[in-house]
Amino acid sequence: MGLSLEVGYLADLLKNDEEGAKWFQGNIQRLNTFLTSMNLPPHTEPERCDIFSCDMYGYSGLHYLRRIAAHLDLNSVLPPPGEDDPTEDPAIEQYSSSLLGQGELTFDHLMLHSDAEGYYLPQDFGSVLFPPEALNIPGGMVGSSNRLREECKRLATALGLPLDLDPESEIVWEAPESQGEGETQWQRYGIESFICLRLFHACEHSIKNGAAIVFC
Repeated sequence: MGLSLEVGYLADLLKNDEEGAKWFQGNIQRLNTFLTSMNLPPHTEPERCDIFSCDMYGYSGLHYLRRIAAHLDLNSVLPPPGEDDPTEDPAIEQYSSSLLGQGELTFDHLMLHSDAEGYYLPQDFGSVLFPPEALNIPGGMVGSSNRLREECKRLATALGLPLDLDPESEIVWEAPESQGEGETQWQRYGIESFICLRLFHACEHSIKNGAAIVFC
């Protein structure tokens, strides 16, 4: 078990889970009341589109990439490849403290999101959205696919990661197994690159199809 991403979630549910589709549509309807209150366009989730889905690296993989982002934003230095528990890195806590202090940080759409559920919408809004708790939006925070894509591009440049790699290719799946020891820089950062590539491709599909990225 672990985190998965899906783009085209409603289109998939409508094929075999009518009850699940109604639940998801209800979430989007409630979210749209918040979007319009923020002078943002409502999200219309397509009922038919190409479906993109992928498994992440358990629930911990996302934190490996967040650690890299925190170091780059705070110190402008790429740290060594992550080991053990990346959430223990002081840069993660420092990043969070800087957010509370309203510091100028540039990976907010990656950092400010649940690692287990929630949505990214194919809209270009600057700040991560925090719908009221009463709306019961999964994850409690909503990011922009457009902004997350740009953040992934910057991280890929730092990692030396070619974004045209197939995220399901053997070389990508093998990268986490050579963490810290790969032949190329992106392979040495195997887990971080694995996650970055998957997020980037999810963003591309989201923007192209007008569908939300769903963490599930």
